[in-house]
Amino acid sequence: MERKWLVAAVVGVLAVVAVLALVVGGEVGRSIVPEPDAPARPATVRYGDTLTDVAIHHPATWARRRSRDQRVRILVSSPDNVAAVSVSVRKSGIEEPVTPETLPVVRPLTDDLLRADTRITELTQGEAVTLGGLPGYRYRYTYRTANGTEGAHVHYYLFKDDRLVQLVLQAVPATQLPALAPTFEQIADTFEGRRR
Repeated sequence: MERKWLVAAVVGVLAVVAVLALVVGGEVGRSIVPEPDAPARPATVRYGDTLTDVAIHHPATWARRRSRDQRVRILVSSPDNVAAVSVSVRKSGIEEPVTPETLPVVRPLTDDLLRADTRITELTQGEAVTLGGLPGYRYRYTYRTANGTEGAHVHYYLFKDDRLVQLVLQAVPATQLPALAPTFEQIADTFEGRRR
């Protein structure tokens, strides 16, 4: 009888050890091989215009808008309308292609375009940039909206063949520009001006 009891005890202990090994093995396995994540919604989406061959990536939560101005090819804004981005394209009136080397020749054109805007209240000096393969100038300025609120723009004038591409990143009120700066930089960095 003692022998049967001893065998039963050993079998019971082995069964408990086997169950514990399975539980511990399962936990170790889960820590080594994580469960697959649910597919995440993309942080940005691409919005392109095939007619002018320009594109940007904007936050996925932003909405596309329509403009009555035919030159505005891309227009998107944040859900609260505090931030907006527009891309417009028009003839530049310049016959020769603009390159980074010849860019200073067109500086008076971009300066004059901004001087013509009487809403501008404070303007920084333009700085030469290349964005999406296109040479141009970037300006930062504040301006008065129609209802008297002060807004802020980061405004790129870019030259593509015989066209002038304007990428405008807008914050209203202007005090939101520092908080929006990283998003605006990300959008500008994704600008596509040449076919890839």
